[in-house]
Amino acid sequence: MPCIEDWLTNPLSVAEGIFYETGKPDHERVREFFSSRLQENEALQRVPSLNDIPCHLLKSKSLVRFRCMIQDMFDPEFFLAVFEAMNKADNTSHLRCGMYQDMIGSPDNFEVMLESAKNVTKERQTFYCVPIPGETDWAKKKFAGKNVASKGHGIAVEQSSGMKRGHDDEMDQDENDQLGVVSDPSHAETKRARAGETAGSSTDLPSPQTADLNFPLPNDKGPACLIHVYEQESSFKVNDMVEFIGILSADPSLAALLDHGKEDSPELVGPCPDDLITPEEKAVHHPPPSLVPRLHCLTYRSLTHSNPYVPHGIKGESSSQLMGQLAGVRGEILSLLTQIAYGDSLTAEYILLHLVSSVYNWSGIMPVGKFALNISGCPTSQSFPQELYKFVEQVVPKCHFLSMTLKNMNSLTFVPQKDYTANRLKSGILQLSESTNLMVDETALEAGQLDGNGVKNVTALGSVISWQKLEYDFNFYKAEFTTNLLVLVLSEGKSLLPSDCHVVLRPQGQLQPAQMALESVNPDTLEQMQTFLGLARVAEYSLSAEMQEVLQNDFVNSRQQNHSSMSVEDFHLLLLLSRLMALSCGQTSLTPEMWNRVKQMEAERRARLVSNSSN
Repeated sequence: MPCIEDWLTNPLSVAEGIFYETGKPDHERVREFFSSRLQENEALQRVPSLNDIPCHLLKSKSLVRFRCMIQDMFDPEFFLAVFEAMNKADNTSHLRCGMYQDMIGSPDNFEVMLESAKNVTKERQTFYCVPIPGETDWAKKKFAGKNVASKGHGIAVEQSSGMKRGHDDEMDQDENDQLGVVSDPSHAETKRARAGETAGSSTDLPSPQTADLNFPLPNDKGPACLIHVYEQESSFKVNDMVEFIGILSADPSLAALLDHGKEDSPELVGPCPDDLITPEEKAVHHPPPSLVPRLHCLTYRSLTHSNPYVPHGIKGESSSQLMGQLAGVRGEILSLLTQIAYGDSLTAEYILLHLVSSVYNWSGIMPVGKFALNISGCPTSQSFPQELYKFVEQVVPKCHFLSMTLKNMNSLTFVPQKDYTANRLKSGILQLSESTNLMVDETALEAGQLDGNGVKNVTALGSVISWQKLEYDFNFYKAEFTTNLLVLVLSEGKSLLPSDCHVVLRPQGQLQPAQMALESVNPDTLEQMQTFLGLARVAEYSLSAEMQEVLQNDFVNSRQQNHSSMSVEDFHLLLLLSRLMALSCGQTSLTPEMWNRVKQMEAERRARLVSNSSN
């Protein structure tokens, strides 16, 4: 049985061992082997992550992982899963495995028999994956801190300046070898330079800073990666969050092989670009591995959220118990939000309910759980939107601030569009993963004319807010994709965008800068806030039979007293707010006190709307 050093540093030998044992490529057994090993205590944290460690510090063909979003899904490709190799010395032949690699590592005295009838061709999927868009600094640091490979093996995590080597030069190189980490970056660079001398110069290659890695959000950083998936049947979709675990392929010599035709590159297992594809498509589908490494997936984890403090798959009693233990931080969050919202506690509470909201089901075409919030009355002369966002990005794992200036609306691309020349899906700002907070600053919108692109962007944003759907542009047709974005719109007057709830801000004091408000919060409390909000979003909520009767009687009585005072839409909003109120209190079921509080909040909110319209 392979020890941990074997399957971490040389996972390909494990896969080949299974091939020689069974006599056929058996991805199911390979996946089961690595899945079982990674379930052992902290085994996953020993696998280096491309999110935290630069690719040039990792050994090609070692086991790595990548936490990402599927940005595009390329056409399936054929590859040599089994090939016959002839020994030139004695003319004997052997069958070898071509799974999980880009190049055939045959010794010089072996020749690949490309025309052999014993060769087996299979199909694999290729995904273009990017770091999860909008992931906040605290979430990245927490994920990196969990990674044993980066924490204790000569690599320090620096969010602002990238990855740096630790200053302990006496690290044990053997330990680094076990994790597939190169301890001396200069040595790695030397090796890459030598490879470049034989494989072709890399001086003309675009750098990660200048290359178009097709990130949805322009300021995001990190590596992009081509993921080869060998599952026969998979339910992967564009925008899915996944952590792929597999074999890294980043050999610089691969770039030189891709520049030659298939006849000159028998070492390639998969397809080689030819004259039939455009230079743009070649650049996208066959980029240099130094720029876009490859990962051959052995196993994976589908991610339902991206909060590093919330265990994946947590539910039921364990989830409700943990959330109940942290419910005390609700008051802390409300206090901070109230300080930032000019002392307006009602607005602060609606923002809190928005922060724990999420689409948790679909009823036909209707997203259930959606709570798009519009806060109007925001002073244009002050930086309330920016200060609120500074707080939000400290407590949620991924978010984005969209300044709705005329220039941005007319120049930015919100909707992903198919580029048929490069045969790829060009990303747009709204191509975000599930449960991303999107804060829209409408106070920045000045007088002027929206052009065609601006109108298209406003329409797309409105569709996401109303229906949680976004129409991707495939030029000849539109394809509808569902979303789950938490949209908060800050405006001076009532927003031109739709919303589920409109709250008028009523300042009671001065604006408190977020940094000043957060200075009073110790790190442990901030961590509890981050955990609590993450748990609230994934918690299971239920309504007891007794409370169902209370709600039903309230609705009937309200309709009898004044038919126009309680519409079906009003009641649906009350039900949604009640669910969010319970979750924000650390509970998974509604109580009469919570129900009364929601009705009180709604009465005050509606009174503000009436008062505001009469002024």
